Amino acid sequence: MTALVGSRGAGQAGPPTWWASLAVRSASLPLPSEHRWRYRQEFLAELHGMAPAQQLHHATGVLSRVWILRMALTEPERLNHKEATMAKPWRCRLRLHRWQRLHNPQGGWYYECVNCGTQQDRGSMGPPNTIGA
Repeated sequence: MTALVGSRGAGQAGPPTWWASLAVRSASLPLPSEHRWRYRQEFLAELHGMAPAQQLHHATGVLSRVWILRMALTEPERLNHKEATMAKPWRCRLRLHRWQRLHNPQGGWYYECVNCGTQQDRGSMGPPNTIGA
């Protein structure tokens, strides 16, 4: 059985669907005018070769993050603090550090997170992150 020209099955990749194209084109509208055309073309190019379900997922992701992109393009210094926070591993942001016991030059001991480098002087409190110890 042959498929009709211009139609495709639910899982077949191809050019963007009309609704995904409309979604990513409208996502570029809040962006500053000097960046709008570039990002519109980039968003549309990313849709090519995706199945319709992937296009839906991608289009909703673009729409949900367009205001953050706008802020990054108009006020980049405002994101510096957020980028530094997000650079930390997620476990460290939740204060679930992976501690390592190290020896300092003065002869004492301290704990340092293996992932983010946060240091803690625990003295004689015992090993960190132990339950019931």
